[in-house]
Amino acid sequence: MRKIVVLCLTLVLLSSCIGIDSRLTVRDNGSGTLQLTYRISQLVADLGVSSTGKSVIPLPVSRSDFERSLASSGGKVRLTRFDKSEDEKDITIRTEIAFDSLDALARIDAFHDADLKWETQGSRRTFSQVVAQAPRQPLSDDSRRMLEALFDGYDLSFVVVAPQPIEESTLGTLSADKKTLTYKTTIKDVMTTTQDLVMSARW
Repeated sequence: MRKIVVLCLTLVLLSSCIGIDSRLTVRDNGSGTLQLTYRISQLVADLGVSSTGKSVIPLPVSRSDFERSLASSGGKVRLTRFDKSEDEKDITIRTEIAFDSLDALARIDAFHDADLKWETQGSRRTFSQVVAQAPRQPLSDDSRRMLEALFDGYDLSFVVVAPQPIEESTLGTLSADKKTLTYKTTIKDVMTTTQDLVMSARW
């Protein structure tokens, strides 16, 4: 059973850490804050590492691990909040990160899979991130049913807050003032996507 679950997790390539709420606030110069709340199933946490030797959990689960992962930025990316709680079902992590530039944030190992990009063309700014990657190979019906049962109720929410009204965007809904782009999806949608899900905003 353990080997099957690890294999399914590898196939799905969840950059989401099972359940995640992400709120990225960006200033015009590319600095800003990232607020993350992620829920990790105790079952998944107990799996430890996959057959490749890598952790099945793509984000740190302790303050020391988180600070260690940010140390490579040389102070350009800083942990300003870290709270951890547990119950019988989940481990819940709440963090806030301040960054001097999105390029510095993108270089942190924990965010490599998100493929964060920031482009400036004159007065225009464009931000993009990979919400989820398409599975490298289709899941079998049995694997899909098992994952749907395991991860029922684990949703993904991504919010980008821009300093100016967003003129163009993908994946999501704009707020009335067009400064906030929100995209919500489910583990089931991630499992069945046939292409990478890329969220972008241009202002």
